[in-house]
Amino acid sequence: YELFAGNPSTFTPISDVPVSSDYVLGPGDSLKVNLFDKESQFYELVIDTEGKVYLPELGPLNLAGLSFSEAKIKISKTINQKMIGVKASVSMGELRSIRVFVLGEAYLPGSYVISSLSTMTNALVLSGGISTNGSLRNIQLKRKGELIQSLDLYDLLLNGDTSNDAQLKSGDVVFIPPVGPLVSIDGEVRRPAIYELASKLGDNENAERLVAYAGGLKASAYPKLAQIERIGENDLRTVVNFDLNVQGKKTVLKGGDMLMIPAVLEEVERAVTVQGHVYREGLKAWHPGIRLTD
Repeated sequence: YELFAGNPSTFTPISDVPVSSDYVLGPGDSLKVNLFDKESQFYELVIDTEGKVYLPELGPLNLAGLSFSEAKIKISKTINQKMIGVKASVSMGELRSIRVFVLGEAYLPGSYVISSLSTMTNALVLSGGISTNGSLRNIQLKRKGELIQSLDLYDLLLNGDTSNDAQLKSGDVVFIPPVGPLVSIDGEVRRPAIYELASKLGDNENAERLVAYAGGLKASAYPKLAQIERIGENDLRTVVNFDLNVQGKKTVLKGGDMLMIPAVLEEVERAVTVQGHVYREGLKAWHPGIRLTD
């Protein structure tokens, strides 16, 4: 939750960043066109509300809906056909702004004007982040009432995967549903915490996956006596003991479960202790046939 709460300027893209060749042009975007002949000429063309630009001596060109690379080819081809001997260089100018809605369990839900390069996570940061009642596993991008993309922030936070962080279009809605079922894990794991189960994974949300969310087991863990405390059918707390190494994938989790991973015992096996007036006190390895003089 803290990652997306804070200063919006950290994540909000600026308007003069380089754009990729597959960036889709729309009304409000501008293109810089340099013409090279005996004398150089420079034009800054802004796409109007009809999706057209007007190049002097060439008339209107419809560019809306084309990718940046397709628009470059179309402009260069048109200039080469109608202006003999003139070469053109096309680059991106200022980017248009778009208006999107961030709704649901956002810290500051509402309507926001952002850059056309913005993605779902940019909109989350701009709205102040996600409230503690909001889901991190099912951020929804909706366009004209249809679900376009679902973003699981655990993929981003745990694996650095941004493949589902879709780019936004004007009028899009980023919807944050309420938080899903919660489980906790404690004991000998690297990140003991409360985690949200993903409904899309269904029965795959098992004890082994929860341990993976928690960063894995410590070297001192004793997974053979893993324990789940849960609320049973009679609304009473019950305890389930299992071997995590054997039954980790088969042990399906439910909302409210608390998984405890114990530590190995402090006792040392197959050892004897030497104390008193000797140079090196402490534990010594025991083996069959060892004698006091040894």
